[in-house]
Amino acid sequence: MYYLKMGRSAPKPDLGPVKSAVQQALNDASEVERPGLNKALEVIDTLIRADQGPATVEWARTTLAVAGIDPFGKETKAIQALRAARPGIKIREAGILVREVRESVDGR
Repeated sequence: MYYLKMGRSAPKPDLGPVKSAVQQALNDASEVERPGLNKALEVIDTLIRADQGPATVEWARTTLAVAGIDPFGKETKAIQALRAARPGIKIREAGILVREVRESVDGR
């Protein structure tokens, strides 16, 4: 609730422990329980893959807006924010995303 009042999105949960718990339940499950637990693992895997997908301009724009960072005046902070939000993005990739966000806002 605090995040909604402050105009920020809630942090994304780490689904790794959830996946491990469901996998353990599947290992101990009866034949009747297995189909539902397999489906649950598929859903969790889909969510994990979506969260690790490639960064897009829309994602970058939203991330910067939530963080309250102006990509025009604070390029370095914008790059840092994108890299913090999506570990693994290289500085160059984050810089390109920031420029693309500026161009999409600026209409160029």
